[in-house]
Amino acid sequence: MREKMGVDELLDEDAFDPQKLFNEEEYSTLIIGREGFNKKENNSADLIEGLLEKNISREESEIIFSKLKETNSQKMMMDALSKAQRVSEKTIIAAACWECGLDFSPYFLDFVKLATHDDFQLALEALSVVESIEAVFDEKTLTEALQIAQSGKKSDENLTQDLIENIKSRIA
Repeated sequence: MREKMGVDELLDEDAFDPQKLFNEEEYSTLIIGREGFNKKENNSADLIEGLLEKNISREESEIIFSKLKETNSQKMMMDALSKAQRVSEKTIIAAACWECGLDFSPYFLDFVKLATHDDFQLALEALSVVESIEAVFDEKTLTEALQIAQSGKKSDENLTQDLIENIKSRIA
């Protein structure tokens, strides 16, 4: 009887409003595919999704950053960043990338591209990741990065100049 009542409640037009599911203010739509995930990967996915909660406190964010670092979640964070549909979600994940203190050097060119995004906040967060990467890159990678920076969209001339200067300072 109780199960039937649950189904009836779902079918009740007044009890469930599907339009709310598409309201960006109410819900996040980032879906991290979890097929074949082990427990550690599921925990990392939960942490990333937790960053997108609307009313998350700075203290809660700091705990998540720390746990993401502990679990070396770079790949999962990059997967989430690439799958995020909304610029606001990409911005939060990009900020988490530099705030968690992990090494994102394998994704250097990805962040150079994001640093040329036409959304100022996303470009700023991506630039912060680029600036935090301490790895030494070969000339080919740096030349490609410079080309991306010089030909990409420019949300802000100062951000673009900072990006170009950062790349040039890496060229030996």
